[in-house]
Amino acid sequence: MSESSDIQQRLGRLEQEVAGLLALREIEDVLTRYSRALDWLDDAMLETVFYDDAEIDYGFFQGNGREFKPLLMQVERSVGRRWHFTAQVKIALDGDSAEVESYNLSMAAEPVRPDPPAEFDQFFGFYADRLLRRNGRWGIIRRRHLLLTAAKVRESRLEGPFSLLNAIGPASPQHPDYRRLSRATAL
Repeated sequence: MSESSDIQQRLGRLEQEVAGLLALREIEDVLTRYSRALDWLDDAMLETVFYDDAEIDYGFFQGNGREFKPLLMQVERSVGRRWHFTAQVKIALDGDSAEVESYNLSMAAEPVRPDPPAEFDQFFGFYADRLLRRNGRWGIIRRRHLLLTAAKVRESRLEGPFSLLNAIGPASPQHPDYRRLSRATAL
């Protein structure tokens, strides 16, 4: 084998590895946009997460992505504060398809301000997802939310120096601290 042929093979392998790493990062970004869309009540961002023909099963909802997105945002708008977290993401990539499992924690509480301290509903579970890349863009085509448990936690009233921490208040795309941080557009 010539040195030129060896270099070409090595470059080909590197290009494949970089493309795979980029796909993994793009998939993780879809999951991040999901949490941010819900927490900031950003309907346009949620449109970058689920394909309209996605199969969705959250227990309380089984249907397609087109029907799910407005219902989900209605649920999120019904609480004063919300916070979603996705972690421990495991991705099995297969070309333009990926099986993805991740852990999730979400919390919701009324009122917007902790006066008096509110009770937070906490939900712990897993997302079992399938993502597809269509026209060069990744999106969720199947999601099943598997709830492990739920709990109520009373929040602490912050006093003394901790009372000076920045409190977010109502979160929305109109909030002065909101930053889209994404160029993704609707799927």
